[in-house]
Amino acid sequence: MNVLVIAPHPDDESIGCGGTLCLHARRSDPMAVAYLTSGELGLKHLPRNKAWLTREREAKRAAQILGVAKRFFLRLPDWFIGEKIAQAAEKLGPLLKRLRPDLVYLPHAKEWHPDHKAALSIVRAALKAAKIPRPTLLAYEVWTPLAEYDHVENISAVMPRKLRALRAHHSQLKEFDYARAVTGLNQFRGELAAKCRYAEVFQTAD
Repeated sequence: MNVLVIAPHPDDESIGCGGTLCLHARRSDPMAVAYLTSGELGLKHLPRNKAWLTREREAKRAAQILGVAKRFFLRLPDWFIGEKIAQAAEKLGPLLKRLRPDLVYLPHAKEWHPDHKAALSIVRAALKAAKIPRPTLLAYEVWTPLAEYDHVENISAVMPRKLRALRAHHSQLKEFDYARAVTGLNQFRGELAAKCRYAEVFQTAD
């Protein structure tokens, strides 16, 4: 199964579906991540190019931990990709045509962050342009927990690896303790959605 993750920013892939990616890696599923932005606003004190390089370096390390072999940085403008749907789809379309994913993970459309909200519209437009068989779309949660979900993954066995990947984005852990937040969320999902220690949940998108 060819797997593609759409990450609006470096670290979204680790927070939203990092455990599930570890499970795909165990099954030797080919995986790629397309980072829509390189998250320059997460390092506002740095010039844009330096911020890009810092966050992309962290993303590469996190991807290695998760078992993701291919990484693509589209460098769209952080916070503003909702205003650049056509441009984003134009960049993503050829990638979809090349990778021909069977399964795409992306943020759900009711996320708080505007870049996360825009991801589904971008993927829809890119898929239309790519003219490939439509993959399954599974939406993950980052800032805003899903109100409804229809897919659950027990990630208890790989939670330590997921947290190692998240901590590879160390420049982002100074303002928010994402490791604490995601541990709590995945514990909550584990107890109530899967009767296990840690879980990730997803919503099928179309």
